[in-house]
Amino acid sequence: MVTLWRDWLTENIVNLLKLNDRQISGLNLFKMGRKLTTMEYQDAVECSRRTAIRDLDDLLEKGVITRKGAGRGAHYVLDRKRAINVPIAP
Repeated sequence: MVTLWRDWLTENIVNLLKLNDRQISGLNLFKMGRKLTTMEYQDAVECSRRTAIRDLDDLLEKGVITRKGAGRGAHYVLDRKRAINVPIAP
């Protein structure tokens, strides 16, 4: 059995999610199969720790990434199975 992964994060979906430039840069790292800690994300997109946490929490809430582990051992990976939560315009 072979499982093929299709990139569900198309340009249209990313636009609907209203991601900022930092999140899009981080998303490209996640798409390459990287797992990132908060500090690695912070270094990669050159932001403060608080901004990194806010960005990652937003990506979690939107169903783009998943947190693995807890505390200092926690890291984030691209969620390849979850349905996304796209905000609906009023």
